Amino acid sequence: MLDRITELPRTAVHNVFETGARIRHARVFHPRGLRLAGRFRATGDYERWFGAGDRAVIARLSKGLGSPVGVPDVLGLAFRALDHDDHPWDFALATTGRGALGRFVITPARGWSTARFGTLLPYRFGDADPVWLFADPLDPATLPGTASLQAVDDHLDDQVLRFGLTAAAIGRAPEQVGELDLRRAEEGEHRTDFFDPILNRPPGVALLPAAVTRLRESAYSGSRQGRGGDTPQAST
Repeated sequence: MLDRITELPRTAVHNVFETGARIRHARVFHPRGLRLAGRFRATGDYERWFGAGDRAVIARLSKGLGSPVGVPDVLGLAFRALDHDDHPWDFALATTGRGALGRFVITPARGWSTARFGTLLPYRFGDADPVWLFADPLDPATLPGTASLQAVDDHLDDQVLRFGLTAAAIGRAPEQVGELDLRRAEEGEHRTDFFDPILNRPPGVALLPAAVTRLRESAYSGSRQGRGGDTPQAST
């Protein structure tokens, strides 16, 4: 009986996102985006999870609501790196605030130059304290000051996007995770239509809390099904 009760919210979330994606013929959120590719290089203790040296990456920049040019929007950065065993590891980040509390709140951004991206849920690496991951542009002065996908696409004509990834635990100074460099993906280089941080992550890395994670996965699977995508299997 308990299993049936706890399944009800997941089914409801799945159905809502499936219906929304079917009506929109696209993702419920972040429907339009740019396909990118590049590399990620982990630093320090995080090499244990990602492996040493450059790791191949595919990524997507997007706008959460698809607002008109000049209107602030929740911007998205999703990317897939390879873990230490060369299995796919997905991350989904959205723009956040910058204060002590604001950094944990999804926030519309005025432009790519001021966008700071963070994970909505904290990660636990092994038995360490939970941390939130953040991505900050390393060259903000060169990036567009508007939240236009076309503007950042034009930027990619002759420049790369560079982000520094950090991990922050409550009450502790942020620590460096690594550096992410992205360019426009070439034909055939970006062969996925989804990034799923719950299905695609290494053993020993958890997204917290578990109850919210299960609801989030229902939203991902509903959105994929609504737009006609196959439900993927978890990486092993």
